[in-house]
Formats: sequence, structure tokens, C-alpha cells
Amino acid sequence: MKGYWQAAVGGLILALSFCFFSWETSVLSFFSFSLLFYGLAKRRNFLAGFLGGAFFFTPSIYWVYPTLRIYGSISPFLAMVALVGLSLILSLYIGLFSWLLGFYNGKAIYFAPFLWASVEILRENLLTGFPWGSLGYTAVGDLPFIQYASIGGVRLLGLFMVFLAVLLVRKKYWIFIFLLISLHIGGIFMIGPYDRGKYKVALFQSSWDFRPPFSQEKSNKVFIKYMKMADEASKKGIDLMVFPETTVPYIYLSSPQWLQFFKDRAKEWNAYVVFPSTETSEGKFYNSTFVFSPEGKLWIYRKIHLVPFGEYNPLSFLRRLIPRIAMEVGDYSPGKRIRLAVMKGHKFATPSCYEAIFPMLIRRMVGKGAEFLVNTTNDAWYGRTPAPYQHFMQARVRAVENRKYLLRAASSGISGIVDPYGRILKMSRIYKTETIIGKFSPKADKTLFVVLSPYLDLLYLTLTFIFLIISVVRRSSWKFTKRKGSLKNSRKNMKN
Repeated sequence: MKGYWQAAVGGLILALSFCFFSWETSVLSFFSFSLLFYGLAKRRNFLAGFLGGAFFFTPSIYWVYPTLRIYGSISPFLAMVALVGLSLILSLYIGLFSWLLGFYNGKAIYFAPFLWASVEILRENLLTGFPWGSLGYTAVGDLPFIQYASIGGVRLLGLFMVFLAVLLVRKKYWIFIFLLISLHIGGIFMIGPYDRGKYKVALFQSSWDFRPPFSQEKSNKVFIKYMKMADEASKKGIDLMVFPETTVPYIYLSSPQWLQFFKDRAKEWNAYVVFPSTETSEGKFYNSTFVFSPEGKLWIYRKIHLVPFGEYNPLSFLRRLIPRIAMEVGDYSPGKRIRLAVMKGHKFATPSCYEAIFPMLIRRMVGKGAEFLVNTTNDAWYGRTPAPYQHFMQARVRAVENRKYLLRAASSGISGIVDPYGRILKMSRIYKTETIIGKFSPKADKTLFVVLSPYLDLLYLTLTFIFLIISVVRRSSWKFTKRKGSLKNSRKNMKN
């Protein structure tokens, strides 16, 4: 059993560090992953990795069950099947890593960080991609350490963590301590000074609980409350107002009066107004984000990366097999291209909800010229679970990767302002109605992450492929030589 229990316990403790974000849990994540990796290095087979992955992912995303059961009105059995199924699918990736690790003999294990990065690339892109819970996020409470995301993104953070774990497994304790201290000292010097901010933003949050049955009357009350909050905020000279998802739970563009209503409000408040809603065009539905200028100009961004089984059904045959699930799944169409809005000459991106966990998508937005990020979401579906915190902290890393302010408005929480170095300047509590007012500055510079990340991903994949080929060839050559020697000895014994 040696190796298996370390993988299981390491995965379980690692899950704790992904549910609570602080400096202490960041330290815990370093050592819990080292324990997990020790188990994989001992067994080096698929089962060890799969076991460790199951003990990590199942507690980390247990919120899938109450989300589907309570807010999706799906039966307990199907909700549990969804949780277990998703956890096991994600565990396959760590199982794959563990199995491939078996080809890295001796000192070749030092190349395991590139293998880990390659597997995370696969998880981010295969089957629509689901990078929730990438290793680097578990250390997000460690401010100096996460500064390296501006060079290689969350993937580089995970790579560093794997390398540190390799050092512990190889009993290179002094090198481990030296590197860990060096990384943190270097990270401290990468943290820039506080910025007083150029523009004032107001982020609005409600405490609406989306437990069914849905009430249009309650929706109207929430909307009226938002408008009162915005009227009050406008007296403080706000430049940008950001409303979360479900501010207007209507098919927005099918009602021209709503379009005119927000044009009038933007002019009245003398502010740019951002809010998401459903858009219809040519018979298709889009999850869109609308931006109005005080002069009446309108920008529309259509969400590109939709939530599978939430906003669209990637498995159409489920409509026939399980009609209940099909009924609960949205029927949105994805947007085709990135569209940026402009505020006082500064371009900005409006990634919607779940898109904030995809680093390469946000990178493309910044590559198009976005100078700050406005993220709107509805996290009420998660209830009082770690999911809203996980979602916010993953979005927080996008600010560091791109060195851009992140302005986030969420229904029921968590809303907040994050500066380009990952410092949380303002942060709301979940299920609390409040207006967050703060300042931010657009940043036009592009980080090394924006410039280099596609090439780094290619480098990780290439190095992994080369070392695997070399390892397979060496192993085959060793087996052939051993077999040849055995045959030779057998013939010699026969002659004697």
C-alpha cells in the first residue's frame, strides 16, 4: 500500500488548500502536493494518480451536487452521478500523469514538471476544457509566489510546485529551502507600489438566492433595488458602473424599451454602464454583456466559452436519454470573436462568468488591447460552498498574469477589485447586498505571459514528448539487452 495512501492523503489535504485561501493554506498546499507526488513517485502507475486525483477533486468540487440538486432541481441520484462522474474524469488526468511518470527513471524525474504542465494543457483544452482546480491556484494566497504568473501564468506556478516536490522526493532539502526562499524574495521585488487610481468604479451585488421556484416578482424587486443603488452611487461621481449577471432576467434585445432605458440611465448617471443579459439575434440566443456610454454608444460582447451542461448541451443524445437534464440545460450559441468596449479612450474586456478561469482566453483579450478586465457573474447557484471563493480566487490570478485591474461584480458574491499584482483592494461577502466603490487605472503594457505563454505551452509539450520518446527507447533498449543477455547465458548453460 506504500504510495497509495500518500497519494490519497496528499490529495485530500490539497483539496483543503483549494477551499480556503490564505497564506497558511498556501504553505499547506506546497507540502500536501509533495505528499501526493511522493505517493505517485513510489508507485508510478495509473491507479496511484487516479486515487490521488479522486481524493483531491471530489472534495474540491463537491458543490456540484448542491448546485444541481437544489438550484438545478435534478434528482439526488443524477446530481451525485454528475459529481462523481466529473471528479473521476478529472482524476484521469492525474492518473495519466502518474502513469507517464513511470517512464521517467532516476534523474529523469526532474523533467516531471514539464509533464505536469503538459497534462494541465490537455485538461484546459480537451472536451471543452475544465481547468478548475489547476495546481497553481492552491497557492494563490501566497502573494510573492503568484507574481510569477506574469511570466508564465498559473501553469508556471504549478510547474514550480511540482519541481519543489521533486526536490523533496529526491531528498534535496537544502536546494528545496534555497529555491523556495529565492522564489519568494524574487516575488517580493516583483510586487509594484499601490496605485491611487484614475477612475472610479461602482460594483453592485445583490443577495438573491436562486432556489426554485423562480419568481418574476422577486426578480423585479431585485432589479428595482439595483437601480436605487446605482442612483445613490451616481452622486459620488462614478465613471463606470458594473452590474452582475441576472440584473435584467429578460430577453433583453427583444424589448427595445429596455435598450432605451439603459441608454437613458447611462446619460443620467454620466457613467459607462456594464451589465450582462440574454440577447437574441437571427433566432439564436447569446449570453451577452452590454456596455453603454453616457453618449449613447453601445458595445456588445457575446460569451465565447459557454458552460457545458449549463448553457449548452455538448451531448445532444442526452435529450433523448435523460429529458430532465436536457430541460434544465440552456440553449445558448457561443460568440465567434472577441469584442472590446472603450471607456474614455481605454479599451477593456468583459469576460463573462466561467470565462475567467481560462487564462488563454483572457490573454487573447489583453492581446487585442484590453487595458483592464470587467468580469460579471452569477455565483448564487453555488450556494454557501467554497465555490464562490474558488471562482473569485481563480479570476484573481488573471489580474496578475496580465498586470491588469480586475473589476468583478457577482450576484450574491463574491464581488471585488483586484489590482495588477493580485492584491484585493475591495471584496464583498457572499449573500450580502452592497455597493463596492473604488478606483482603478487602465494599464496598456503587455506582460511576458501575454507575449510568451503560447510558446511556453509549446515548449512544455515538446520537452515532454522528447523525454518520453527517449525514455521509451532507453527502456526498450534495456529490455532488449537484458533479453539478449539471458538468451546468451541460456545457450552457454546448454553447452555446458
